[in-house]
Amino acid sequence: MVNKTKGFVILLGFLFLGLSATAWSQQQTDEPQPVFTCDAMVHDFGKIREKDRWATHEFVVKNTGKAPLIITQVLTSCGCTQPEWSKTPIEPGKEGFVIVSYDMMDRPGPFSKNITAFTNENRMRQVFTIMGDVIPKPETLDVLFRDTIGNVQMERTGFMFHTVEPNEITDTEIWIRNFGDEVVNIVIENVPEYLNVIVPTRLEKDYPERLKITLDATKVDQHMRGRLLSRFTWKEVSASGKTITQTIPISANFIDSLSALTPAKRAEGPAATFSTTFLEFGKLKKKRVFRELVITNKGKSNLTFHSISTDDPKAQITGFNKRTLQPEETLSLRIFVNPKNFKDYFATDLVVVSNDPRSPVREIHILAEK
Repeated sequence: MVNKTKGFVILLGFLFLGLSATAWSQQQTDEPQPVFTCDAMVHDFGKIREKDRWATHEFVVKNTGKAPLIITQVLTSCGCTQPEWSKTPIEPGKEGFVIVSYDMMDRPGPFSKNITAFTNENRMRQVFTIMGDVIPKPETLDVLFRDTIGNVQMERTGFMFHTVEPNEITDTEIWIRNFGDEVVNIVIENVPEYLNVIVPTRLEKDYPERLKITLDATKVDQHMRGRLLSRFTWKEVSASGKTITQTIPISANFIDSLSALTPAKRAEGPAATFSTTFLEFGKLKKKRVFRELVITNKGKSNLTFHSISTDDPKAQITGFNKRTLQPEETLSLRIFVNPKNFKDYFATDLVVVSNDPRSPVREIHILAEK
């Protein structure tokens, strides 16, 4: 009987504590609370210049609750971002601020930074984000501009996506710069459906910008394998009306889905070996000359060639008469170059795309002169 009575008392105690906690919670809920409200928690500066040093944005905070809102602290994710905020309580219906400044000096390129505000609101913590793309000062940009179109210098004027798996979305970027005396307007035309080209429409003198190309393999035939060549049109219009147009080549090597293969599966796959990786023709005179390339399957399963090609038709390939090689089987190719087809110097690559899981894309360099 004593044990039963003791148990009943303990049960009543727990029940009393539960009712007390509920009453306290209800009391807290009924008390006026502040509510932190901000129309936009993310700010994109877009393109901003390093020479301006600081990029600053003010987030306007409104208290839509019924009690004063207090911002107790604001922390940033790195020392490059400096915050300021309302130090006095924000009364109901009133506005305060969180100001964020980003130091761009010696920080060229895209950035994204988080800023955390701590308050007396129930949620206690609010996270802001600033982002942008810092355009470096010309004298601080360590880039080799190899090619030129009109008055625009470019890191290169051809683009290659080395390997593209089914349904993959990938991109590449280069720096460009207007070194002329006039503002240049850029127009991009005739872009294939599976490519997206982003370039500033207006290039001011000296200041570098970026050209970005995105390839979306979901917009290509899902059975596509091998090398695909395409292009788009670059049109450059100066302030005085002078127009320069050039075709920009794009190449992409579409391969099998290999990223999920286990090491054991790779070991059981085919393996393409090449008799050489460099076809040196030396100095040519008048006669058409060939060099031989032998490909052997040293793997444990059949080797399938998706494509064997060159981007320059001045190098011609013969002997590509087998699409599949069994283990230890070989394929002999002849690559011809005619000195009549070039002036002083000729260089290109022969590109082999196969189902070799270790090296699905192989490039053989071709070089000739006269």
